[in-house]
Amino acid sequence: MIALTSGDITGVDELAFSDAAADPTADARFRRSGDELTWRTQDARTNTVTRNFALLSDTTGVPAASIGIGMLFQAESGDENPSDFGALDFAASDVGAGTEDTFLSLLLRIAGRALDEKYRFSSTAGDGFAALFTHAVTADRTYTLPDETGTVLTDTGHNVAANVHGLPASVNVLGNRSASGEFIQRGTFDPAAAGTTDNPVYISNTTVTFPVAFNSTPFVMSGGGTGDNDALGGTQVITTTTFRMIIYTLTSGSNPTDFRWVALGT
Repeated sequence: MIALTSGDITGVDELAFSDAAADPTADARFRRSGDELTWRTQDARTNTVTRNFALLSDTTGVPAASIGIGMLFQAESGDENPSDFGALDFAASDVGAGTEDTFLSLLLRIAGRALDEKYRFSSTAGDGFAALFTHAVTADRTYTLPDETGTVLTDTGHNVAANVHGLPASVNVLGNRSASGEFIQRGTFDPAAAGTTDNPVYISNTTVTFPVAFNSTPFVMSGGGTGDNDALGGTQVITTTTFRMIIYTLTSGSNPTDFRWVALGT
């Protein structure tokens, strides 16, 4: 062991270390080349990973959840030297004997504010199972996560009908190829009673309000009712919130019920 209480080591191109007792074929050395400081280790392994550094930070107190160790990365900004650019923290969510759980936090600096945790990686998988991330993009792609808590479905999950529309796999769902963001509403209503004057066709009209307002004027289609079968419906005066339903009937004073309509819009 070499112990330095003060002073500098100068004129040294390379520091070499060996561990003959543990592995006679292993050595390690520090070397500086320009702005790069290289820590090189060499041993006889062929298909395993070596961990060149071990950082240890223990405590004189009693370990508790959130205890951890991290590394700070600094550079120079327009008004700070050094300026904190990022940090990697490994922390424990459980420090119980035999139940230890840890997670990795990536801290970033946003809009000049102090470093803040922006990504956290943790796992509850059993031994030997890993999540592998890969891609085969042919151009730069941006993936934006929604501002909500939920589960990300895989391509296998998206191909399961129940995960898409909640229906059995045997049910085919009609897609909308005309415009994105459109949705359908439907409803029933009881038209007003038709007039009683001696006209060839008797007419009534009723204003219907959409349960959910549209952003633009929708398409509205009308159907028949469960009452009189000699009634015919039509729509007019359509807005984003209401439409007028016109009922034509050959029966004086008829009062059809549960007239149906469907609206399509955005």
